Amino acid sequence: MSVLTQTRRYALASGLLLLLVAAGRVLVSADRLPPDPGYEFYENSYQTGWSVIFKTEGGYLDVPRRILSEIVVMFPIRFTALIGTALWVVMCGLSALVVSVMIKRITGNRLVGILCGSMVVLVPAASESQVGNQSVIKWFLLLLVAVMVSVTDEEMIATPILAIVIIASGISNPLTVVVAIPLLLKLALDKEALKTTRTMVTLACFALGLLIQLIAWKSTGVGIHKYGERVYWPWPGAGVFWYYNFLVPPLTSIAFAFLMIPRLSIPKPSRFVLNLAICGFALWSVTYYLSGMADRYFVVPQTLSAFCVIIYLKDNFLRLNRFLRMMSALYILVGVVAIIHWYPSGWFLSSGPKWSIEVDRAVNECSADSSQSVTINQFLGGVELDCSTLLSRT
Repeated sequence: MSVLTQTRRYALASGLLLLLVAAGRVLVSADRLPPDPGYEFYENSYQTGWSVIFKTEGGYLDVPRRILSEIVVMFPIRFTALIGTALWVVMCGLSALVVSVMIKRITGNRLVGILCGSMVVLVPAASESQVGNQSVIKWFLLLLVAVMVSVTDEEMIATPILAIVIIASGISNPLTVVVAIPLLLKLALDKEALKTTRTMVTLACFALGLLIQLIAWKSTGVGIHKYGERVYWPWPGAGVFWYYNFLVPPLTSIAFAFLMIPRLSIPKPSRFVLNLAICGFALWSVTYYLSGMADRYFVVPQTLSAFCVIIYLKDNFLRLNRFLRMMSALYILVGVVAIIHWYPSGWFLSSGPKWSIEVDRAVNECSADSSQSVTINQFLGGVELDCSTLLSRT
């Protein structure tokens, strides 16, 4: 059997598995709209059409998610929540598959590849506001950029593909430039690398994405802090969710940096693992400084930290002393418990009435009197539409 055939079979099998696992997380929230961004996000598409992809939010562009919104509104309004959820499942599954295939090629181990791919789907921090939320495509793109930039074998990822992913992420999230840090560190140590076409193209793509976002930001006059009130430490009664998801990513990244101390008789992480840890810590630090604690900012750093642990233990577990093996086992055990406990989408995503039922109720009311307006209730607030508008979208 050829290597290409083996890769295709691995991709097909792992892709189906990852899609099924992703779909399982949204069983309780599939027919509900996430409060953030809520229905107004789709109403923008109805009102503006395709030009809405250039509409800023919080001062920056998010072109990919606006494009997905345009796809959703092509369907009857009754299916808005279901189609949006389905798009999340596809995005999550495909992102996990790309990660799985890449890490399988890097490590030469299928199990490691599928475990890392699974972490994209199973990351505990996502349960609060991201599971099933179509608007988080920017975080999937940022995750892919972080992994691709961290790869040390440049031949593994074609330059045009890397460029496309960086630009797509750049026009969805200004923080994309943060994960360029491993590349910048490489250039600081090896200035000759700057002369290669690949490096120049990669840097140009990061710069282009940031420039576009800066122009959009300046045109709106919005400040650098998207949210006015910021919380920098778990509040009384915050619960285990916030402590675990807030602290695990930075502490894991710091631990891998600590392993690089020359005098420690502990196996050093590979350059790929170290790059992932740097990306995770940099992203956690910048988002923490700009906006404080928020579960949406935990997800990518936590996923990257999980990659670091899985790959490092695959390479070095047998070389660790008994204490470090026990600590590693405890780390994994706690992580598994967290994954199982926070597998389903949380209350913020699964509360409130089902969207399709609310639409059906509103349509029935409009059928009796099409001159009135009706309210479609959601978890937080509701949407008021003229009956003529609602009926035209059914």
